[in-house]
Amino acid sequence: MRGRLLLVALLGLAGCKPAQVTLGVPPGFYPSAVAHDPVNDRFFVGSYATGAIAMVRRDGSMIATVRPESAPHPIVQLGYDARARRLWALTPDTVEVIDLAALPVRRTVVARAGPDGRFADIAVVGGAPAFVLAAGGAIVAVDAARGASRVLAQLPDGEAEGSLALLPDRSALVVARAGGLWRVEVRTGAIERVALGASLTDVSQLVVVASDATAHHVAAFRGRANEIVTLRLTPDARRAVVDAGTRMRFDTPLHGVLEGREVVVLLGRLRHHPSLGGDGRPNLPPRLATYFPGRASPPRLAESLPAAGPALVR
Repeated sequence: MRGRLLLVALLGLAGCKPAQVTLGVPPGFYPSAVAHDPVNDRFFVGSYATGAIAMVRRDGSMIATVRPESAPHPIVQLGYDARARRLWALTPDTVEVIDLAALPVRRTVVARAGPDGRFADIAVVGGAPAFVLAAGGAIVAVDAARGASRVLAQLPDGEAEGSLALLPDRSALVVARAGGLWRVEVRTGAIERVALGASLTDVSQLVVVASDATAHHVAAFRGRANEIVTLRLTPDARRAVVDAGTRMRFDTPLHGVLEGREVVVLLGRLRHHPSLGGDGRPNLPPRLATYFPGRASPPRLAESLPAAGPALVR
């Protein structure tokens, strides 16, 4: 009986995913962005130092390179459209589309930043267009098929960095910038301030985890603050609350990606890069970790959200 219990325990442990996986990328790679291919169950990892994009297995081993080191760098963010087999790569100055279905792999620049701006984040959900946040607060819609882009909306002046996420029904974008949240209507470009009880600073990425009849659940990466926390937005995305029970500490979690029901966090040790004030010697190798945003009994939004209505900004 004792041996049987031990065998069951060992089998259970064998089926568990490791809490963290070390990435087998070259030294000095400095991973800065990650995307997931759900069809082939593999990850794309971009480099801040070289501009390369590595394809890696779930165990962290490197398969191939889909963007060479000689390409413009650094990689700011990645997004993957599984239906089109299209990888979106964002650099400070360009939006690139990498067609993985083509042989050889084809890379095309579909948009460029203006002379006074640079790109900060990209939101990709199956279908066109993708949405890019520029450092000056402009939100740009980019159509890869047509190779065209247009300014959808202009946020008020604020800090240079920020993040945006597209709701699953593609009706609106949620943008984190300058300590606040903004709702941007995709059809019209109308901008509204999201009612949020307290300032939420240092948001480097927003990842929509799930949506149901009561809320959108969004993982807010706070890279400089070394933590991730889950936001719960009303279905119309006009009010939000931070669920303090989901707060988890990580070392500079700037970016990650939703994989199934879990959020995979990229720990690229970017704070050690010389251009960011580091010593150039990461104390630990880059890794993939897991953030579990769910909770057994999430709070009801109607009871926990602030009552103040949003203010329209034009």
